[in-house]
Amino acid sequence: MKKTMDQNNKTRRVIIISLAGLLIGTLLFIFGLSIEDSIWPLIANYIIGMVLYICSFLAVYNNNKTDKQAIYKYIMALVVVMVILITFATLSRIF
Repeated sequence: MKKTMDQNNKTRRVIIISLAGLLIGTLLFIFGLSIEDSIWPLIANYIIGMVLYICSFLAVYNNNKTDKQAIYKYIMALVVVMVILITFATLSRIF
């Protein structure tokens, strides 16, 4: 019983932290897009967002290796979609 509660708390903590990383990375990227004068804030926020996305992906991936759950695969797919989306938005804004 105790082991199951600890495992549920660990799973919940990993999910919350990875989704928080996605949210913060997305908000920073949106802030970079909203600045219209220079391209450098966009690039800086893109890099920071990508670092947060990669960290979120790796946290979920490492936990997926030890504890196979469908929610981990869903979050990994969500991270990949967000990386593609912000990369496309950045490239379209630069070129």
